[in-house]
Amino acid sequence: MNKVGIMAAGAYIPYFYIDRDTIAGAWNKKGMRGVRSMKNDDEDSVTMAVEAARSCIRFVDHERITGVFFSSVSAPYEEKSHAGIVAAACDLPRTLNTADVMGSLRGGTGAVKLAADAACVNPKEQSLVIASDCRNAYPNSRKEQLLGDAAAAVIIGSENLIATIDEYVAVSDEIVDVWRNSGERFVNWGESRFILDEGYTRSLSFAVNELLSKIEMQPSDFDKVILPAPDLREYLRLAKRLGFSPEQVQDPLLLEVGDCGTAQVLLLLAAVLERARPGDRLLIANYANGADAMALTVTEEILKKRAVTSVEALLSARREFKEYSRFLSYREICPTVESVYNLKPSNAQTWREQDTFLRFKGSKCKRCKTEIFPANRVCHNCGSIDEYELVNLSDRTAAVYTFTLDELAGSDDDPVVGQVCANDEFGVRYYNTMTDFDPDEVAVGMELEFTFRKMNELGNFKNYYWKFMPVRVKEGGKT
Repeated sequence: MNKVGIMAAGAYIPYFYIDRDTIAGAWNKKGMRGVRSMKNDDEDSVTMAVEAARSCIRFVDHERITGVFFSSVSAPYEEKSHAGIVAAACDLPRTLNTADVMGSLRGGTGAVKLAADAACVNPKEQSLVIASDCRNAYPNSRKEQLLGDAAAAVIIGSENLIATIDEYVAVSDEIVDVWRNSGERFVNWGESRFILDEGYTRSLSFAVNELLSKIEMQPSDFDKVILPAPDLREYLRLAKRLGFSPEQVQDPLLLEVGDCGTAQVLLLLAAVLERARPGDRLLIANYANGADAMALTVTEEILKKRAVTSVEALLSARREFKEYSRFLSYREICPTVESVYNLKPSNAQTWREQDTFLRFKGSKCKRCKTEIFPANRVCHNCGSIDEYELVNLSDRTAAVYTFTLDELAGSDDDPVVGQVCANDEFGVRYYNTMTDFDPDEVAVGMELEFTFRKMNELGNFKNYYWKFMPVRVKEGGKT
């Protein structure tokens, strides 16, 4: 049987973070240690998934990706394919298997298993697996401080592997410990001791020990261990019980990011792979109504595919958010007054224009090679008509040509709107809005990149598009 495993890995952590003291201070309480990541008001689990996927697929041939699996417990739609949106935004082929793996915090590792099985059956299968979450906890609860927003992605296949999947064990245990009913906004947790003893510890211990037995290995044989971390201490207690030393256990980033749901273990895997060496043995476990456990071996290929947008670089290129009231507004827990702008977009037009809206394609003249965005039937340079090809522009950078900062056009909780005219190195000029920026730092010549964001929900559906943001992580991982 052919070896299957991970071809590439990527991650996304939002630009904003909020200190836990800021959250607790709003309720006259003492905060927990550390900070938590938080999405911007134009982000959701789909936009974060796109960013994680983009950091991952640069290492492979887009045209050879055959599947997209999207996992989340905080997806924006109750009924609609999210994997399809991600596939379009990443400009992947139409002949593609897309599937949403929803409703469980084990969805990300479960999707990895599905993708690995597909690659075992057909070595040509290359599947993009993304896990993304921005869960809400009840305001004034400890979980409100502990949760965080993030996304992570891996490509599973059988070629040019950076890590092989050597064994996989799945365990199903029915227990009502963490849940959210249909229509509810906030996650529910049962009594903590019950959750940890009868759920988390029991299921993970069984799965990990079953894995060790199948591969005939000892805890000391692994270089790094990734465990889901429901709080700041319990994962270390579990690791000790299983026979792993604290040095073997990957930092769960709870002090920097928080518990990011389905994305947590894949985010930690991306962080491990950034520093892994050929030959390293990894153990990954995940929990939710049972447990998954995987054993991996890092290959020489890892030296060729170090992530450009590393977890470390993302953590060092962030901005603190200091207003708890706006934190609630950005999460739609305490929304501001609705905009009077109430035009209803056409879902038919959105479908017709998806090459522009989602795939972000411009036109390139076949005669004179001039590029234009948005795509135009008539070349403004040589005048040729309908002699063009579509080109994807989302991976390019551009420089600010001119800009305005409008303090009247925004919403009550995000009043400053950056409108930017920018040029890329091929002479394409763009006019667009900006996100994730400090108004005091915007200047002519600033280097920008494109990011996939939510524009609005007019027409009672999500309207996504591409925005500018200042380049966050430059080549070589520098910020």
